[in-house]
Amino acid sequence: MYKIYKNILTKAQQKNLLSFVKKQVKDLGSDYPGLQSNPDLHEHKEMKDLMTNIKKYMKDTKVIKCWANYTDGSYILWHNHNSKYSIVYYLYNPEKIGVMFKLNDYDINYTEGEENSMIIFNSKDIHSVPNSFKKIKRYSIALESIFF
Repeated sequence: MYKIYKNILTKAQQKNLLSFVKKQVKDLGSDYPGLQSNPDLHEHKEMKDLMTNIKKYMKDTKVIKCWANYTDGSYILWHNHNSKYSIVYYLYNPEKIGVMFKLNDYDINYTEGEENSMIIFNSKDIHSVPNSFKKIKRYSIALESIFF
């Protein structure tokens, strides 16, 4: 169903990426939760370290969209994507809020989103981000990929 990988970047790489991402996120309107970047983040030179490390785990795939998310504890509604794989890299996530998957009408599977880790899953899986009643800053990077 999903696979989690840890220690994706060095602390210095992670710090540099967070600094870059903070400048990229903005309010894209009411159709987008929290703050997000444009979906071409993977094309920026500041993303090179992350993209290189993701390729170690995602051979024979190509990233087609990549964007950063900032939320303050609010949730992201249930959704899925029209690609092969979805990836979430947890850049800054002190409360370890992960992805939750809708298994059926009654069952939900929660994952933990440890900082500097990523989760890879089938993009067709219905997923969301749980809300928190605390105001929690969370930066993540979402990617969609296909086979090439």
